Amino acid sequence: MALLVKLICYLIRLIPVRLAGAMGAGFGRLAYYLNARHRHIAMRNLNRVYPDKPEAWKRRISRESFAELGRTSFELPHVYLRSKDFLLSRIEVKNHAALEQAKALNKGVILAACHHSNWELGALALSMLGHATDIIYRTVRQPALNQFVLQARERFGATMQPRDVGLRWMPRALKSDHCIGVMVDQHLSNGTPVRFLGHQGRTTTMPAIFTNKYHTPVLGVALHRIGRSFNFCLEFWPVPINEHITDEVETMQIICDSFAPAIHQRPELWLWIHRRWLYLDEKEYPEQVRT
Repeated sequence: MALLVKLICYLIRLIPVRLAGAMGAGFGRLAYYLNARHRHIAMRNLNRVYPDKPEAWKRRISRESFAELGRTSFELPHVYLRSKDFLLSRIEVKNHAALEQAKALNKGVILAACHHSNWELGALALSMLGHATDIIYRTVRQPALNQFVLQARERFGATMQPRDVGLRWMPRALKSDHCIGVMVDQHLSNGTPVRFLGHQGRTTTMPAIFTNKYHTPVLGVALHRIGRSFNFCLEFWPVPINEHITDEVETMQIICDSFAPAIHQRPELWLWIHRRWLYLDEKEYPEQVRT
C-alpha cells in the first residue's frame, strides 16, 4: 500500500500542479454524487450552520467542498515533494508581524488551525518561514506510509508530535520558544463540548490549558486559496484572551469563535464532510449517525 501511494505521488508530481488540482476537483465532484454517506454528512452540517440558506446554495457549497478536498488531495504530491522556493512562491503571508510579536514574548506560541483549504501546505509553511514548529498529528496506521508522510511534513524542520503520546514534551517546547500547531475543528470522542460555528462539538482543550497556565499567546492561522489556483494567502491573527480567564471552556470558545470569519468568507474551503458535531448528531439523528 505504501509503495503504491509513493508511486502515485511521484507520478502526479510530474503533472503541472494547476492541472493536477483541476483533475482532483473533478474527482471530488464525482465523489459528491457517488458517496451518499459523506454527502449526507456535509448537508447535515450545512443545515446546522446555515439553516436559512437556500437548499440550492447548500448543495453547491457541499459539492464544491468535495471538489476542494479532491483538489487538495491531488496537490499533495507537489506539497510533499516540491522545493521550498517553489512552495513559498505560491504563498502570500498576511499579518506575519502578529506571529513575530507573539514570539518576542519568549513564551512560545500556540497556533490554532482548522481543516481549511490545503491545510497540509499551511502546516508546512510554518517551518518554511523559519519557525521552530511542533505539530500535533494523528499517526497513519501503516508504518511505511506513516514514515513517508512524516518525512514530507518534517523536511523543512518541523517536528510532528503524535497526539496519542501525551503532552509532556510541550512545556519544554514552549520554553524553547517553539510554535505549537493544533487543529481545533476536529471531533474528539473524549473532548470537551465547545461551540464551533455556533454549535457544540467535542473539542481539544489543550490550547486553553497552556495559555491559562503559562500565559502562552494564541494565534489563529488559516490558509486561504486564491480563486481555484495553487496560490494561497496564509493569514495569522492574534486571539485576544484575557489573562484573568481561567475557565478552559471560555478560553476555547474565544479561540473557536475566531475561525468563523475565515470559514464564512468562503464556506466551500472548509471540510464539511467531517462529523464535527457528532456530539449533537448522536442526540438528534441517532438513526442517521449509525449509518
